[in-house]
Amino acid sequence: MTKLKELAISELNSFNSIEMAKVFDFIQLIKDNNRKIPHKPDTSYLKVREALKDCTGSLSDEILHEREEFL
Repeated sequence: MTKLKELAISELNSFNSIEMAKVFDFIQLIKDNNRKIPHKPDTSYLKVREALKDCTGSLSDEILHEREEFL
């Protein structure tokens, strides 16, 4: 057993049940964070394309045109 593990076990032995529950929750959190989460492809660009589908010509010209309408 490594020295660090021995020190951790020694400290754990001095904890009460509430402290042990907190440590256990923390261990579970660490284990959950270490699990590989399947990569979900980013589809944000599809939302942008959908929003801009009616834009003809230059996007900057379209923005300027919209600003002029609000003035």
